Amino acid sequence: MYLMIFMAKYKVEVDLNVCISTGACYATDGLHFVSGQHQQARVVGGNTDEAKSSNVFDDNQLVSAQEAAKSCPVSAITVTLL
Repeated sequence: MYLMIFMAKYKVEVDLNVCISTGACYATDGLHFVSGQHQQARVVGGNTDEAKSSNVFDDNQLVSAQEAAKSCPVSAITVTLL
């Protein structure tokens, strides 16, 4: 069996108006998420304002970001393939 690992360009975004600071995303995926102000999630290396935190990645870690999005109990995270 072969495991295909491919590079992908994708955007990760956290809606800070929805995030309830459970930490599930950064516990699941420390490559894309860190704890920010009031323990709300922040996207690593991203742009953050009052409403959102986001960044574009071009690597082979898309699945990790998708798993973190699935772990969010309030669906505050979107991962979009570009």
